Amino acid sequence: MYWFLLFLGVLAVWLLVLVLLAKKLWGQTKALTRELVAAQSKLDAAQSEARSVRAAEDAPARA
Repeated sequence: MYWFLLFLGVLAVWLLVLVLLAKKLWGQTKALTRELVAAQSKLDAAQSEARSVRAAEDAPARA
């Protein structure tokens, strides 16, 4: 009986450690995703601006 209770205690500690690690990893994943979305948004805006500048420069040449 003693060994079984010891086993359950060790199992509970390991589960607690795994839950805490998963929670930390989830937070880091959310933060990284947020940063990636912001970077993609900035990249899209810069590419859009570059296309509009290029189109404005090409317009007089076509006319």
